[in-house]
Amino acid sequence: MANEEMFKETLEIGETVVQAVILHQIGNRLRKEPLVVADKCFSINDSISNVILGGYLRGIINNKNRYRINSENDLRINDVFYHTSQFFKKKISFVELSQKLATHLYTCCHHPNIGAGDLFIILFDCLKCNNEYRSAIGIYKSEIKQKYLAAVSDGSKNQLEIYSGINPDLIDKGALVVDGSEVIYAIDRLSSRTKYWIEDFLKAKQVPNENIKAVLTANVIEKIRNDICDPIKKQDFGRDILKLCKNRDFLINQEIEEISKKYVSPNSWSEELGKLMNQKGMVGIENINISTKNLQNKLKKIFNQVSLGNDISLIIPNDYSLCDVNLTVNQENISINIVLEAENG
Repeated sequence: MANEEMFKETLEIGETVVQAVILHQIGNRLRKEPLVVADKCFSINDSISNVILGGYLRGIINNKNRYRINSENDLRINDVFYHTSQFFKKKISFVELSQKLATHLYTCCHHPNIGAGDLFIILFDCLKCNNEYRSAIGIYKSEIKQKYLAAVSDGSKNQLEIYSGINPDLIDKGALVVDGSEVIYAIDRLSSRTKYWIEDFLKAKQVPNENIKAVLTANVIEKIRNDICDPIKKQDFGRDILKLCKNRDFLINQEIEEISKKYVSPNSWSEELGKLMNQKGMVGIENINISTKNLQNKLKKIFNQVSLGNDISLIIPNDYSLCDVNLTVNQENISINIVLEAENG
């Protein structure tokens, strides 16, 4: 389990410069398409640099894109981390780094549906991370060329022509590795088709953002609540959670865990949370700070529905709570007596 504090960092890109750009062509090895590696960087001017900074760099730095490289307890066996570390330590050149990353990505192609594309490797410098200037490596694969209309005039007539190119504002697959940082930033816009970019190439797990933390917590609360058989205790559990959220901006997941121990086995919360985070490919974090506003919004629908057993559920209006329920089942019918109490008395 990691500590959430280790993933908190501030990046400022205002002074960042583009030092080098190189492009390799990545085919699908299962379709016997080639890997074509370059040995020279592009010449870049201020206009190109500004487009790269405004698209590729600005477009990837976002809390929802934070990941941690999954190292199986040894970062040296993670190819992306190892090669970028070798470059940051000045043991290999930028061109060598880019070729090693291209080769690694090519070998990660384990599905015939993975599209061929252009792989840009970009060296950024003067990226301010926690008030320190650092270098960073941007890795971007473009699989879909965009079509553009351009007006062309030869003096006697005007006409429209179609061009195709790469849009830096629409990143297909991207990663940013900052020297000395525990966090990498990653995007996979086409992840519904294939998941090799995050899982195979980067071998990374996502750092939960505020919304994801609220979703995960609400899901575990729902699972714990479903394990409580008595509908009155089910409602009491929900009331205890809502009372915990009242007049607070944040709470820690261990506080909810303590409440859950009154209703289910002591290990239920940690086991369910760990299982869910693993299923979702999330970094395991201790002492998760959760926004109560986000959490309460997601709990409303959960707490308003109470299962009475026998595949019967009751939707309780917002202004009422369940006081008592009596359910009688025989061969011919089911009889239910319910007492609701207004929240305001």
